[in-house]
Amino acid sequence: MNTSAKDTGDAIDVSVIIAAWSAASFIERAIASALSSTGVRVEVIVVDDASPDNTFEIARQIAKTDGRVTADRLPANSGPSVARNRAIALAHGRYVAVLDADDAMAPGRLATLVTLADRTCADIAVDNMLDVADAGAPAGAAPFLKSDPYTRSRYIDLATWIRRNQPMQPGDCLGYLKPLIRRATFAHTKLGYDPSLRNSEDYYLVANLLAAGARMIYTPEAGYYYQRSAGSASHRLQPSQTKAWLDAEKRFVDSYRDKATAEEKSALMARGRVLRGVDQFVAVVDAMKAGRIGRFLGLLAADPGASPYTLGTLARIAMGKVLRRKLV
Repeated sequence: MNTSAKDTGDAIDVSVIIAAWSAASFIERAIASALSSTGVRVEVIVVDDASPDNTFEIARQIAKTDGRVTADRLPANSGPSVARNRAIALAHGRYVAVLDADDAMAPGRLATLVTLADRTCADIAVDNMLDVADAGAPAGAAPFLKSDPYTRSRYIDLATWIRRNQPMQPGDCLGYLKPLIRRATFAHTKLGYDPSLRNSEDYYLVANLLAAGARMIYTPEAGYYYQRSAGSASHRLQPSQTKAWLDAEKRFVDSYRDKATAEEKSALMARGRVLRGVDQFVAVVDAMKAGRIGRFLGLLAADPGASPYTLGTLARIAMGKVLRRKLV
């Protein structure tokens, strides 16, 4: 049985936190990838979000044989934000690393990020990613972020974070990156995941940390293996999710508007327009599927500023079907 660093008195470098729900078919792989980390001492904290399958039992059995693993379970399904906040509360490491239950990471990834964060005194470190197929193997050699600014190490400020996080827009999106965060930063800022969010929770956590003065560093090394879900975001999004985005965005803007720079305000305005457009688009698609043409036209008229986004997205979907290519 592997003993934990807590048991031996050794310092833990990274607490890998995994929020899991109905993850029985892949949770073991995620845990194994974290435990295979080299060059750092790790613990793995799995918080099961009241899964209807045997996710928790699998994690608990692994914890019984490896002292580096902690398995916890929420009494009721509460969403990934609540599960991650619980995991952070149980963490002992100098850093906290987020790992989704269906993803994995390279053995040397955490050591790379810890070294980078220590060297630059950054509060947050992120790396590039590789898409993987269902079996967990890389789907290709190309990294997730492809544009020139992300082929080299760089700091990411709040304006860049906001500007590069516009849902369903072409180009690189930073919000998918899984952060390594200095645990002391949570205590210093008194920030955590927004419990109301079940989508985009990482984006708002990092945005709030950056707004509170945290420093973020990026490396182009691709050590995170991201399993992309089938279908586009437009097929998965529900009106409840887009409304939650709008509410979270309003809370963030209201709390930070007076301190924001001109560049940050410009980025927030652009993101706000896109979020309203996505919200309208999702509602319009629902109306079209239900054959409610009157509601479709009413939604467009209710927010004319968002209508160009909605109509443009519908046009790209139609063109994609003609060309047999996914354009959204």
